[in-house]
Amino acid sequence: MFLRKTWVGLFLLTAAAAILRLWQIDSIPPGFHFDESFEGLEAWRILTDPTYRPIFIEGNFGVAPVNAYANAGMFGIFTLFGGEPGPTAMRVTAALFGVLGVLATWLAANELRRLGAPRLTAAFPWLAAALLTTTRWHIHFSRMGIEPILTPLVTATALWLLLRAWRTHSTFAYVSFGVVTALSMYTYQGAWILPFLLAGVWVILWGWAFRQGDGAHAALLRGGVIAGIVAVLGVMPLALTALAQPDLFLLRPEQIAVGGEAATQQSLGESALAYVLMFTPLVQAGDLDPRRNLPGLAALNLWQAIPFWLGVLLAMWRIRQPAYSILLLLLVGLLLPGVLSEYAPHYHRVLGAAAPVALLGGVGLDWIWTLRGEGRGAREGSQERGRGEDLARLRWVGWVSLALLVIGAVVTARDYFVRWAALPDLFYAFDVGLWEIGQEIAAQPANAPVYLTPRSADHPTLAFAWVTRSDSHGAPVTFDGRHVFPLTAGRSAQPEQYVVIEDEDFRTRLLLPELFPDAAVERSLYDWQGRVYANIYVRPAASEPQRNPMTAAFLEVGDGIALTGYDAQTATLEAGRILYVQLYWDVANAPSQDWTVFVHLLKAGDELVAGVDSQPGAGSLPTTRWESSWRILDEYQILLPPDLPAGDYRLSIGLYTTDGARLPADGLGFHIGEVTLE
Repeated sequence: MFLRKTWVGLFLLTAAAAILRLWQIDSIPPGFHFDESFEGLEAWRILTDPTYRPIFIEGNFGVAPVNAYANAGMFGIFTLFGGEPGPTAMRVTAALFGVLGVLATWLAANELRRLGAPRLTAAFPWLAAALLTTTRWHIHFSRMGIEPILTPLVTATALWLLLRAWRTHSTFAYVSFGVVTALSMYTYQGAWILPFLLAGVWVILWGWAFRQGDGAHAALLRGGVIAGIVAVLGVMPLALTALAQPDLFLLRPEQIAVGGEAATQQSLGESALAYVLMFTPLVQAGDLDPRRNLPGLAALNLWQAIPFWLGVLLAMWRIRQPAYSILLLLLVGLLLPGVLSEYAPHYHRVLGAAAPVALLGGVGLDWIWTLRGEGRGAREGSQERGRGEDLARLRWVGWVSLALLVIGAVVTARDYFVRWAALPDLFYAFDVGLWEIGQEIAAQPANAPVYLTPRSADHPTLAFAWVTRSDSHGAPVTFDGRHVFPLTAGRSAQPEQYVVIEDEDFRTRLLLPELFPDAAVERSLYDWQGRVYANIYVRPAASEPQRNPMTAAFLEVGDGIALTGYDAQTATLEAGRILYVQLYWDVANAPSQDWTVFVHLLKAGDELVAGVDSQPGAGSLPTTRWESSWRILDEYQILLPPDLPAGDYRLSIGLYTTDGARLPADGLGFHIGEVTLE
């Protein structure tokens, strides 16, 4: 009967955790933000390239690989059953990790209850796991396809295995504990502290066993050695990779460390206080990033914070008992990576602390629950009628623990699925517009000319849309319309689409009507506040560009490139201001080299007084991506010295490569015109 009730309880717990983590997973969160799509591309490469098996992922400042491997497997499952790789598949993976984290917390709580903690009742594991199930902090990251959700799972699993090994003296449990400890180093950089914390847990257990004097400390020592050897062997590939590429492993920690090159100026004390306040719902001191939180909201709502802080106080009061000192060690230790880094509180860096937070909250809920038992005992056994009736009332107090769980769950659901999900900021936080643009481009016919400004084609959110589709259009021509504009120089053979992210590129919408008066907006994409996010313009077939250079010229520059003229905005030319020069390049043949352009302002004697050296389009459209029959409007902004005297100056342009090649060959440049400064 007991086992049957346990299995029924686990089924209900799993079902509740799964519902909260999978309901509307295809739309909440929306979009497909940068970090998710980056790991998604890595997962796709792992799935489709048998030679790619990274130990640590380069790019995005270095990423631990377990989540990418798990998503590769999920992509395989989705495609096997007719689904598509993408955000939904990745978020299902995260949801499964979240559900497993709840079950692992239940297992760890069961072992903690048996570890010299007689005050914890049989209800404790259920209360702790239920609290984690309904915590918005854990639910939130169980629905995002990034790796932090692995940290509470490996934390609870490792704690369960260590405590079970201590209780049973099982060699298999010690080996399993070593494996999970090693695995934690491959999950998330915020989990790199976990092996040290687990070593601390082992020390607490060994010291307690030694004081008991029953010889258990000797078995624990042997088991610790076994687990340590397994963990060291498991971490060895990662350690060797770190030795070979130390800069990659240190890049992210160096960037976010408090006191380093962090973007915020918080002291350690201020950072530590921020992590205390993140569990205090009476103040608006939570994470401000809408991608990670309902801005400013505490990680726990009031109904969950009450048992958590009660559990912390009880653990501090009972700190000499190992179960409670272990929980306090894990709580402080798993918050430490956040304390030592910028933007405190930063919810996903410290997500591993969700496991000890739930266990400490379970301690508080369990203490309230025990009042129910004391009240019942008083009613049945008290010989003083008045005192017995007073104590009997306590049994109703015990039900407060369940009320706190239920109310906390309702508030969590409202805050996440109603308040947070309706935030207009999520459109930008989760790259909703970019994901829609990527899918729109991927769905175009393969031979359709498509241009995109100002984002690069290697942005993961965009790239994922066309990399993972077998019938995809492929990457469009990308450029930054604030600096450059490519077009077919003559009559266009077919319609050409220009996808312009109006929210970022303010220049292209002004230039297009001058170049193509007949171009029309085929479709507009709007953000969640009703503003135009992007427009898709169509240049009609057989149309010709209408804009010509203000100063015509024709210079055969070389490597398939000719200069046909330029525009120089000289009407307001003054010392200390900017001279805008737009060059008109015609491309007869695709250039063979990556040329850097220089635009120099010279005075008499060819003395350089101002100028710019840059790849075309401020680097957004290098010459190796130019195509034959193109015309390219390429703008350069020359800041004039504030003490530049009035007079006549000459404009000189030329091209060069890093290996010393120059156009023209003498390196002096082409003198293309004169500018007068009055």
